[in-house]
Amino acid sequence: MSLFSNKSNGSVDVLSKVLADSYVLLVKTQNIHWNVEGSEFRSIHLMTEEHYNNLFDAIDVIAERIRMIGGKSPATFAEFSKLASFDEKVNSENQTEMLESLLSSHEAIQGDIISGIKQLEGSDDLGSIDVLNSRLAFHDKVVWMLKATLKK
Repeated sequence: MSLFSNKSNGSVDVLSKVLADSYVLLVKTQNIHWNVEGSEFRSIHLMTEEHYNNLFDAIDVIAERIRMIGGKSPATFAEFSKLASFDEKVNSENQTEMLESLLSSHEAIQGDIISGIKQLEGSDDLGSIDVLNSRLAFHDKVVWMLKATLKK
């Protein structure tokens, strides 16, 4: 059995969903980075830049993993919108509401990643599980940071 014949165990589907979530979150994060105003402008501007740079790098890793295991990476806005657990819209210009929107999206990705890891447990696709664990650690940290920033 080839190590890279994981289409049947759901690796491609799991990774494609996380890829779509990550791409949509990248767009949402850049929107906030570019458009945030207010007393916390500088700290939010710098934090979101760190986040979207991390997301940008991760998107390539996830897409390449999909290809490595024999799948075809989703690569259009239409595909991302269809697969993602949330949309890229930021429905407020209020910095607190912007951060709450980011928090909600990061929590959605956490849920998708945890579900994906559980789905792949017992498979031989340890590389995909490793990619997912790495992404989960990033989103866990961002959720913690956003909650701490939003605490009054």
